[in-house]
Amino acid sequence: MPCLVSPLERANGILRLHELPLRIRERRNSQWLSVYEILPNGRVLERAMRGYSASSDGDVSRLCDALVEVSKGDRPLPWTSLAEPSTASTAHLTQPCWPEICEAVVAFQRRQGVNMNLAGPFKGKGYFCLLPVDQPATEEDVRRFAVHTSESLKARLEDPAEPLVPMATHRQGFRQKREVVSLLRRAGFGAIAPQTLSEELKGMVNRKKQALVAAGESRRRIPITEAIEQWLDAVMEEDPLWGWVFAMVATYGLRPHEVWHIAELPDAQGMVSVGIAARHIKVTKTGFRVALPLPAAWVERYGLGGHNGERRLAELRRRYRPRYVNEEGQPYDPERDLVMRCDNNERLGAVCCHKLRSSDAKAEFELQHKLYAWVETAPAQGKRKAQRRRERCVPYDLRHAYAIRARETTTWNYADVAAVMGHSPEVHRRTYLSEISGEQTKASVARRMLTQFEAA
Repeated sequence: MPCLVSPLERANGILRLHELPLRIRERRNSQWLSVYEILPNGRVLERAMRGYSASSDGDVSRLCDALVEVSKGDRPLPWTSLAEPSTASTAHLTQPCWPEICEAVVAFQRRQGVNMNLAGPFKGKGYFCLLPVDQPATEEDVRRFAVHTSESLKARLEDPAEPLVPMATHRQGFRQKREVVSLLRRAGFGAIAPQTLSEELKGMVNRKKQALVAAGESRRRIPITEAIEQWLDAVMEEDPLWGWVFAMVATYGLRPHEVWHIAELPDAQGMVSVGIAARHIKVTKTGFRVALPLPAAWVERYGLGGHNGERRLAELRRRYRPRYVNEEGQPYDPERDLVMRCDNNERLGAVCCHKLRSSDAKAEFELQHKLYAWVETAPAQGKRKAQRRRERCVPYDLRHAYAIRARETTTWNYADVAAVMGHSPEVHRRTYLSEISGEQTKASVARRMLTQFEAA
């Protein structure tokens, strides 16, 4: 009578009898066996056992015996001695493979404290976790991921005959793929994610827009204060919750995701606190800060504080919950954990983008009232006057408008404005003041000079 138990099931049964937190698996798209180690915190760590063929019953038994033998005693398992890449065909496997890269990238991004969504392709059933564990990671793997849709990539892994579908470069998802490439490089894997690849991907984004920028068109659509006020009035009538959200962004120059992390609503002076004032807690991009209203009249006009503000903030958090984790990426427990991070800030910010302007959003989700601004291009060939075009704005344009409004209507120096907005003076000067017009610069200089003259 034939044996109904496979060699793999028999091997794992032996490991269970010895009470070892190890299991032998056959991994898809790999010629080698893998060992899953169940860690004390419940996580699972996978290692490819190169030299132990998944198609050989003898190698299954040999690996099982080796695991039982080396597990005796309290010493850590000698994984390097277990793997036996003895043939010439496996000599190239000294280069990093995707399992160790995925683990390193997730750990690196977790230390950064925010935007854990970027590490999605490296966790669980993410794309890079599905690649063969017995082959070294290559730049071609990263390039293939960046320029094709996730659905077609996973379909290709299931069936090599499936076609790869190019990713639309104007969509939000393509920008996220570019940031994943940057994340790989920042985590120390520049060999497979070089700067040249990022520049190539950047050049693919909306080639028409790139051509207009090269011709001298403004990079940002900066709405004027009057247009913002009229638009906010209309949005308040259409959807009071989102009117309140965008009024907070416009009045305080917040990043969209920071609205969820407001710790203190406007006080008597109109100031708000964003984030938590503790070094080990970083729930926003740049940590805790205090923001000032500009113009201050918008605080009362749109009911940003008081009972209305508390009610809107609670409703926003109830609809779209921030996800707080500890340094290990596990759900945050205030009784147990000291470190707290928010790992879905990117998703929270994307909700704002979809409400205002996004090709990825469903039409019924977008606000009916749109915010527009005029952008200027360089004079066309043979013409003297610059061309102007009216375009829709995105949430970050409200933040840029705050920076220019502060320069135009106050006497604050740009280092103080940078601190209020949560970035460095150099970033403020290079990025946020690069779009200021000649008229706005003139108004700023006049205000400063007149204030100094009156003070004297």
